[in-house]
Amino acid sequence: MQWHLDRYDRLRASTASRASVVLSAGAILSAGNAVVLARLIDGPDPRIGSALALLFGAGLLTSTALVVMSLIFATGVLVTSKASRETFSDGRDLPLALTFNPSDTVRELRTYTDFKSAVAGQDFTAMLEAAQVELWIGIRQHRLRYLRLRSAARVLRWAAVTFLVSLAGFVITVLSKMH
Repeated sequence: MQWHLDRYDRLRASTASRASVVLSAGAILSAGNAVVLARLIDGPDPRIGSALALLFGAGLLTSTALVVMSLIFATGVLVTSKASRETFSDGRDLPLALTFNPSDTVRELRTYTDFKSAVAGQDFTAMLEAAQVELWIGIRQHRLRYLRLRSAARVLRWAAVTFLVSLAGFVITVLSKMH
């Protein structure tokens, strides 16, 4: 049981670490969007005309919106908006996982004396059940976070493609008008 708990703790940490990479990539892409948008906002390049500038600007704004959506998904990997017992429909019906689940421990055991008594009073069966509850929650929480990470990466990929197409169109148009 301990091996499984440790494994899912490592998986959750790995998922959060990968979400941080998505957040960093989103920041870089946001900077690129901002630089090109600032160039377009400074005034349409007479070589490309206002209609094309509007088209490139729309592409960059779409990329920016996708980056923001990706950031929302990625931050959902780092921190959940609700406690696990509220997130999962059967969470409220699960037995307490004292000493395994920090939320249960802090909510149910107000003092160190209460904590000490609860630890001393747990037999092997109660500890095993608490560990199983925590493992069940950990598995489901990891799955939820992983799905959010996949969504964040997928949306960020579309943001990058949209940015690249808009940037390439802008650069090609400007270069073609220079000759």
